[in-house]
Order: sequence, then structure tokens, then C-alpha cells
Amino acid sequence: MYRGLLKRIARVWNPREIQDAGLQRQVLAHMQAAERGFRRLDAAPDRVEPEALTHRILHSLKLQSIDLVDNLQILREIVVALEAAAQGNTMKQ
Repeated sequence: MYRGLLKRIARVWNPREIQDAGLQRQVLAHMQAAERGFRRLDAAPDRVEPEALTHRILHSLKLQSIDLVDNLQILREIVVALEAAAQGNTMKQ
């Protein structure tokens, strides 16, 4: 994810290569958003069977693994779908 953000936003592979302070702040904001998304993702499987993530959600996005996610939009789609699945499980109980 973080390399994808560096490449997509700043067009660099190493954050030390970003000279512009505004661009540094933008990359940092996106990385912090990714961190929040991954925390939400980590919390959701406690309420959903693990197969919901690996089979239904990732498969629908044509991904083999969460490790292949390289942008915030896809991460958000996964988190929202997983939380919706978790909410459905909570309502069934």
C-alpha cells in the first residue's frame, strides 16, 4: 500500500526523494488514512468469518490477497464491504 501511495502521489519509491513540503504532507495524509483503514480492517474480522474477506470480498474486487491493495479507494471498498458483512452477522445473532 505505502509504496503504491508513494508512486501514485509523489512519483517516487523512497519518501526521502520528496522535496516539496506540501507533497510530503499530502503523502503523509494518505498514509495516515491507509493506516486507519487497515486498523478498521483488522477490527472487522472479529465479527465476520474469515472466508468473507478472502473469498467474497477480495474475489469480487479481483484480488488474491489484501497485500495486493495499493490504493485507498480499493482499501475503502474492502473495509466497507467487510463492515457491512460484520453488521449483517451482528443482526443475525
